Amino acid sequence: MTKLYIDGTSAPQEIKAALHSLSKNIDFTKEDFKAANGYVFFGTNKITDLNVAVKFYYWGGKSEYHAEPNQLASIRSDNVLPIHDAALIDNKWAYFITPSCANGDLDDVLESTSIGNQAALEYTYQILSGLSHLHSKRFLHRDLKPSNIYLADGNIAVIGDFGSVKKLPDGKLSIPASSHSILFRPPESIDLNSYGIPGDIYQVGVIFFQLLGGFLTYDGRAWLSKKELRHYESLTSARDQDDFVDQCIKTKIMAGKLLNLSSLTAWVPGNLKKVIKRACHIDHSKRFSNVSAFMAKLHELRSNVLNWKIEAGFPLLIGNPSYRVIDDKGTFRVQKRNSASWRNDNTFSGTTIEELVIEISEKA
Repeated sequence: MTKLYIDGTSAPQEIKAALHSLSKNIDFTKEDFKAANGYVFFGTNKITDLNVAVKFYYWGGKSEYHAEPNQLASIRSDNVLPIHDAALIDNKWAYFITPSCANGDLDDVLESTSIGNQAALEYTYQILSGLSHLHSKRFLHRDLKPSNIYLADGNIAVIGDFGSVKKLPDGKLSIPASSHSILFRPPESIDLNSYGIPGDIYQVGVIFFQLLGGFLTYDGRAWLSKKELRHYESLTSARDQDDFVDQCIKTKIMAGKLLNLSSLTAWVPGNLKKVIKRACHIDHSKRFSNVSAFMAKLHELRSNVLNWKIEAGFPLLIGNPSYRVIDDKGTFRVQKRNSASWRNDNTFSGTTIEELVIEISEKA
């Protein structure tokens, strides 16, 4: 593979100098141009032959909140991406080196398939497990979103990208908020510039909503009403347009209207919707009190959640027997499978997908 031309990258000069130094042990092959909140480069360790990612991030600011690289590197969890090495470059930039996850991230999963209720619950549980290790060290991630949740071997969800991680000082319940990833910012980070453990819980709740098939487009314009869109189009500066979109999204977040639970399909049960409501409550004091409480609730529900998912464009309930709803020349019908073959089941009376899903769920 072609080596990366370091001096031709988009990084500042001080990061280029660090890359040259690191290249003694790492053959860098490419820059990740999708990376936000820093600079990411991929390569192969010359000694171990392992594929690695190097993330450079801006840490400059109040040192009391800075997550020391050696402390981050000490975290050991199946659901936290291991840090092979980490260091400060100067009073502005730092980096960490992690494995490169060839299986991609949860955004890749969301773009390619519908994972179903049980997988959504399991991924969320794994994220919370990793987050519990961060919180035990008083680290706040502050930028939990699908693109920062990677898939390790066995499709295990692991938390990565530690560029926004900050230390919660002893005796404090919150620190200044991050301005990253506006769609995932909890309400208190907007009106109070405050971020604590409830902020991370809120972000996991948003991820859970997405994994269950909830609508959360990354296209800023799609959040605008017709009136707002007319105002947006009247603005002549791209900067003004971006600022206007951000303000509209912030208004929705503050009002608790970012997540539209009605966009969840009929096969997402009410008890999972209640979990999202609690995790993403606009009042941070009414969310789960900690990660353990969130995990306990998911564990309680796990055995009773029916394994609905989408297959070939139609709802499928995996079980014994399995059921699916198909479109038969414009009429929705139910088929049942006890072994290898599907057969029509005419015992259901519903005429819409929603009605049939409810009937099947009650019967299963």
